[in-house]
Amino acid sequence: MDTERHVIAEGSYGDGLSWLIWAQRQPSGGAQLGADELMSMIRVCPADGRVLHECGGGGPALYPGDLMNVSTGGGDEGPYCLLVRVHPSIRRVALATAAGESLDVPVYGSADFPEVRFAALLVSRGLRLDFVAGLRDSGEELSRFDLTFHQQFWHRRR
Repeated sequence: MDTERHVIAEGSYGDGLSWLIWAQRQPSGGAQLGADELMSMIRVCPADGRVLHECGGGGPALYPGDLMNVSTGGGDEGPYCLLVRVHPSIRRVALATAAGESLDVPVYGSADFPEVRFAALLVSRGLRLDFVAGLRDSGEELSRFDLTFHQQFWHRRR
């Protein structure tokens, strides 16, 4: 098993912040013998290189019957992060705000992880989010994940 970290995508956000998505396989935690698990994270750093926040998660690439695996969060400073592992049939990802705006979420593929693609977006900490949707190229919605609980928890802690 290849347990090396692979960089999926990287970029910049706002005033001098950089972000990086990485993923790696890891041995199963015992859920299914012989089944590998996937750890994926998005890391946000300012120009000085310290880590402001790293969020994501591990487990199966996708849980049985699910087309998306959604992680959200943020640190004490910096933007709010969305990281989604999606089934290859999902070609586009949209993030809906509580105000009814729809934001396109960039989707990245990796030959190292053909069973999923990765979608990620950094947004303003104060932006209220409603849901994330996985779409076909035609715009047909294949999957939806309600962010209400994530948002309530996030804003209560801040």
